[in-house]
Amino acid sequence: MVLEMDAPIACSLAPGAARTQLEEWRQLRAWAVAQEERVSPTRLELLLKPNCDLTAVVDLVQREVACCPFFAFVIDVKADGLVLVVDVPDGASEMLDKLISD
Repeated sequence: MVLEMDAPIACSLAPGAARTQLEEWRQLRAWAVAQEERVSPTRLELLLKPNCDLTAVVDLVQREVACCPFFAFVIDVKADGLVLVVDVPDGASEMLDKLISD
């Protein structure tokens, strides 16, 4: 997926709220993600665990898009499970890095 958008590569959250949301991503990766693959500098694929709370995943994704509209999220249905695909435009790979840094 090639992202073409006019949204600035910036987060609208205050620093404390941004840290809290990044911590939610770390927690989500622990309880909802079976496998991660960084397909490219601008794409991350997260294989979700069977029976994970999809409502909680979607809630976090919606909040992320609200503050960082340059992110694009898709849930891809595969034979072996659901994959949360995260894309960012060129120049935003550092923002994607923050989602997966420990």
